[in-house]
Amino acid sequence: MYKQGQAVAVSFSAAAEKFRLLTRGRRFYMALAGVVLLALLLRAGVSAQLYNTGAVQRPNVVTDMATYQRLAAEVRAGKWPEVFDYQPFYYTVFLPLVTWLSPAGRPWPVVLAQVILGSAAVWLTGLGAARVFGRRAGIMAALLLALSRFHIFYTPYLLLEVLQSFWMALIFFCTLTAWNRNRRRDWCLLALFCACSTLTRGNALLFVPGLLALLVWRNWRQWGRMAALCGLFLLLFYLPQLPYSWRNYQATGRWCGPSVAQDKVLALGNTPEAPAGGLEYPRSYHYWCGLSAAADATQRVSVSRQVWRWLRSDPLTYLELKFRTLLLFWDRQEIPNNVDITTAQKHSWLLRSPLLINYSLLGSLGLAGMLLCLRRLNIRHSCLLYAILAYCLGTVAFYMLARFRIGCLPLLCIAAGGGIRLFWAGRQAGEEEYRQRLHLRLLLVLAAVFMVNSAYGLYHRYCEPALQRSLRPGGLALDFPQERVIYDHGPLSVGGRIFLQLGEESLVVEKIFAIPEDWQAELAGQPAVVWLQIYAPEGMQPGLRLTHAGQEYYSEAVCLDRLESWCRFRIPSLQVASGEVRVIFHLRRYGHDSLVAFDTSRRYQRTWFHEPTGEKTDSGMELFAELAVPRAQPAP
Repeated sequence: MYKQGQAVAVSFSAAAEKFRLLTRGRRFYMALAGVVLLALLLRAGVSAQLYNTGAVQRPNVVTDMATYQRLAAEVRAGKWPEVFDYQPFYYTVFLPLVTWLSPAGRPWPVVLAQVILGSAAVWLTGLGAARVFGRRAGIMAALLLALSRFHIFYTPYLLLEVLQSFWMALIFFCTLTAWNRNRRRDWCLLALFCACSTLTRGNALLFVPGLLALLVWRNWRQWGRMAALCGLFLLLFYLPQLPYSWRNYQATGRWCGPSVAQDKVLALGNTPEAPAGGLEYPRSYHYWCGLSAAADATQRVSVSRQVWRWLRSDPLTYLELKFRTLLLFWDRQEIPNNVDITTAQKHSWLLRSPLLINYSLLGSLGLAGMLLCLRRLNIRHSCLLYAILAYCLGTVAFYMLARFRIGCLPLLCIAAGGGIRLFWAGRQAGEEEYRQRLHLRLLLVLAAVFMVNSAYGLYHRYCEPALQRSLRPGGLALDFPQERVIYDHGPLSVGGRIFLQLGEESLVVEKIFAIPEDWQAELAGQPAVVWLQIYAPEGMQPGLRLTHAGQEYYSEAVCLDRLESWCRFRIPSLQVASGEVRVIFHLRRYGHDSLVAFDTSRRYQRTWFHEPTGEKTDSGMELFAELAVPRAQPAP
């Protein structure tokens, strides 16, 4: 056994020596060029296989892809939008310039441009990693990004993710260049690239404080030069954004930056009903956005102010939501939006190739590299850690989708290449000392693997239900001007929702709604609506039955709300007893796929199954049912 271990060590040392020779001198650039060529061929191949799919040729009208396509066509025709509702660089600069090559409006120029940008990001990733960790780490980082399945997947679509990943790789490389050379033109270029990246997606704004701190540190002995460079950096950073901000100011009458969508985007992930990941438009989203867009300035309340109010009144609940978002940023699962890789893989055997790397491996290596950097922290390691954490927090502040993580992949690949390099570093030390260091490094790697592959799943299954019971013992009670809404299920997306199949025999489910004490007297005797989420086409009459206070009510036609199917039961007089409203659903098969939704991540013991014997059993989950009590509207 000992001899086998020696043989493995010798083989590893020989391979490492060959790899070291491969990355010496000009051979490094030749090897890196080979990796970039591989990246180019993979992206071109997958794009060719997906080119004739509907998502590339004819994006759905409800997607961002169709919106970018429409806005870019209007800009090319000289019709500029009254306000810039999305971050505008992609559809006012990039797409109009690229699509100029194809007057017929075919998507191939965009696909070609994004193939080149994705390959360029691989080149810059290799150079950036080489400057931080050495040339061997540079080759490994470039190879990881070249083989990244999701970075390849987003190449042919009209989405800004590949462009943003290029900006991230370029900004990091230029940051290292500006630190090393400390020339005025390098800092100026860095400011312009940051401006373009911020206009592409706003989370790059968080890079600016760190870059300014780096500039000050580099020039702290030359106060005049430091002040001039800081002023010039800020000027060049804001100058490209000024035309967009000024047009928005003229249209809205208030200064809202280069995009007026900041309130809407913030509300998507920061209301009491918001999911940690995925895209939903619950009632509180519309209410908060309505307050932020009020025509009367005295009644206008920005979403950021409303978030701050919620944070002050219920800090633990808000922080728990953001903690879940943070876990999702690092979690292995990819939350689809606009496009879904499972659908795309049916059209591309290259995309299904086992040689491509999923985020589960890439994220584990990247996070392990970050942890290993902490043991040998220097200015370059600090720049890398700050960039990744700033990007992460810029995403967590809003909400999590798979495509939001694409921009960070070059930085994670740099950390991953460095982590591989640092894990085996120090072999020249004594055997005992090296073994002790290796044990600690192995623990850090295992911690990273756990964080990426298991942390969210374990938290969601074992901790989230108990925390929600503690933080929100009554569930959600939402007070809107038009109605009051009470429910205790979680988010519709990226939560614990499951669908149960209904059979010919009725499934009798008792649902209890906890009414806040100060609402009980006012809600008693009022007309109400009970919403139940099912799986059915819009307009269908499922014929489901509800019993409340001894009276029976039948469901109305299925309607769409929050992009989901719901049926409604109207109750003319609500009965509140002991602070609760109890309803009993009689659910049975209503079609081919007769499904009703339950939430396994909420366990308030307010959903009970009635057995044929008359006994009641705790379901261990909560029914996706909501109680809405409209407010009496004043007479006109």
